[in-house]
Amino acid sequence: MEFSNQQIVESELPSVLDIKYRSIQKKYRIVSIIAATIFALIILAIPLTINILSGDTWFYDYIIYIMAGWLLLYCFLILLSFKGFEHKGYAMRERDIIFKKGWIWRSSTIVPFNRVQHTEIEQGPIERLFRLSVLKIFTAGGSSSDLKIPGLLPETANRLKDYIQNKVGRDEEE
Repeated sequence: MEFSNQQIVESELPSVLDIKYRSIQKKYRIVSIIAATIFALIILAIPLTINILSGDTWFYDYIIYIMAGWLLLYCFLILLSFKGFEHKGYAMRERDIIFKKGWIWRSSTIVPFNRVQHTEIEQGPIERLFRLSVLKIFTAGGSSSDLKIPGLLPETANRLKDYIQNKVGRDEEE
């Protein structure tokens, strides 16, 4: 085999912008809102609990500010849930899977099938209530390169998982 190291012209590379992404289920927006609400209520419960346990009345002096801050946080989380949903999508290609997300901080993660170690389907209580699943793809690169695709129907998650596992199995045989 002869060594080759030809220069690649960037304009000739395929563009990620040309990919047709599949949307996640619309029901996932409600799941996100419920999760944001639970998180915001926990954040509100912390100062309330401290106040009750301490027996101090400082909380009442700052209740307006605490509630205003909490309301701003809650509104921001709801806005993130709505706007972030519109920017979530996935695409399967011949050799990899891509997931994009983010309204403010956008990211696109590409996982080549030859880096996949195993896959998993997860359903929390809220997802189960809405008949949704999360496909988790674990890679050889560690947790920072793992991928989670939320808001999938269980049938879709299983099909994607089977396809990826078959691709991983075939790549290992070759």
